[in-house]
Amino acid sequence: MTRHLLHLAFLLLLSGPVFTGAAAQTAVRLSERSITIRGEQYLIHKVRKGETLYAIAKAYAVSQEEIMKANSLTRDVLRARQTLLIPKRAQKRHAAGQTHAGDAENRPQERPEPQIEPITPSVPPRNVPRQDAYPENRYDPFRRPAERIFYPLPDTLETVAAEEPAFGDGRLKEIDKHEPLDIAVLLPMQPGMKTNDRFSEYYKGILLGLEALKTEGVSADVRFLNSGASAETVRERIASGQLDGADLVVGPVYAEAFGPIAEFAAQKGVPVVSPLGAVGAENNPYVFEAPPAEDRTYQRIFDLFGGKPGSRSAEANLVLIDHVEHPDTAVLARIETQLGDKVSTISFTGVRTQSQAMDIRLNAVLDKDRDNIVYVPVNRVDALEGVLSHLSSINMNGKYRITVVGTPRWEWLSNINLDLFYKLDVHYPASYHADRSDPAVAEFYRQYIDAFGELPSPYAFRGYDVIRYFGGALSHFGSDMPDRIANRGYDPQLLQVGYDFRRPEEGSGKYRNIAWPIVHYKPDYTIEVIR
Repeated sequence: MTRHLLHLAFLLLLSGPVFTGAAAQTAVRLSERSITIRGEQYLIHKVRKGETLYAIAKAYAVSQEEIMKANSLTRDVLRARQTLLIPKRAQKRHAAGQTHAGDAENRPQERPEPQIEPITPSVPPRNVPRQDAYPENRYDPFRRPAERIFYPLPDTLETVAAEEPAFGDGRLKEIDKHEPLDIAVLLPMQPGMKTNDRFSEYYKGILLGLEALKTEGVSADVRFLNSGASAETVRERIASGQLDGADLVVGPVYAEAFGPIAEFAAQKGVPVVSPLGAVGAENNPYVFEAPPAEDRTYQRIFDLFGGKPGSRSAEANLVLIDHVEHPDTAVLARIETQLGDKVSTISFTGVRTQSQAMDIRLNAVLDKDRDNIVYVPVNRVDALEGVLSHLSSINMNGKYRITVVGTPRWEWLSNINLDLFYKLDVHYPASYHADRSDPAVAEFYRQYIDAFGELPSPYAFRGYDVIRYFGGALSHFGSDMPDRIANRGYDPQLLQVGYDFRRPEEGSGKYRNIAWPIVHYKPDYTIEVIR
């Protein structure tokens, strides 16, 4: 008897999860929104979390194969917020999980539902080399030699000692405004390294920036020091006295070499500028990070185009393109997380045989009666042009109001058909942007070519702007510089989009540049920068 009861209890234990899972199955919400494509009617269904192809097909009383064919699916795995075309049937549809008289007797044996695969953004692991998605001949402003490419997360940007040193209150040493500024520049010039050219260009930009400061009555002496790529080399430079007396330090470039100079800056009351990347030193008020903070990249974009109540996109139709072959998975995940159920995600493939299907899919998700904000997290030129060309072709007669939102890397794309940018009202956040129609930019080109016999690279622009900004601010404000430049208190005319230095809300720690202006390609074939 006891054995029989134990056996029964064991069977009940096994069956428990089965009933629990069945009860937790997500009910499919049937859509009433329809579209007619080449004489065929379809319902437009937005996949909710937990819905499967099997459940959706059952709810709409169509076969899984019909749905897969209509949407060019190659497997029965769906993503939340994915948009599907459902062939419309005249017969009555059943609500998911709902039974009718006689169904149990006449229904064929059901096969188990396929499981939705978890989708994880391809964010590189901490401190592990990441493969470069760009070809060798493509420009990447943050690229380093293959043996030194690392992308650590913010909490691993520097080696943390057992006890972090006290960095003081951020008060700068007094500056004698009647004497030339003493500026030290530390850049990693290493024999045989490809990066030497770009750092040389950065330094050339600094030299032209110093010449520009002279026209404003600001004189400065600059000393160049080779920082190498290690903290040890920087410590040697400090110990030898080569930085003594400096009023401003620019560099080093790499996070692993920045720690010693950050401590030196705090001890001497000297501002130190990180020229090209985030460097840690979170609690050091003498550190100024010139490149814009990565965590603020899309804040302005989401404010304008994220469907916020009261914004220009409050009633807009938000669409996210998930490119099958060439997605920017990190940006894709970021947009999905931020916008949630407000955005409809559609899969897009560049396979030529699927071209007609892509037009059908885009027509299904766009809305003729509302503004359409289309996020396109794609950075490869041919893949991007494929998406934009489809959007342009289906809107030849202007039936849709489309605004395309891109990524910061669009600023660096070459051989792209910019005509598509203008036609599709493209917006993207820009870390750096120089307007070549600006007389100041044209004059910089002329001076650079005259001085060095070559065209300036983006690195030259950055070197020029950094020295113009900090040299001018230090000369004008002296030891009060940090307080005077914070929150855009100092906004001189620069070649690129400028800086907006902020500290954490509690008012301590380093200064980060949060300026991510938006570059807008307007349909009237002009470009504006939204700051």
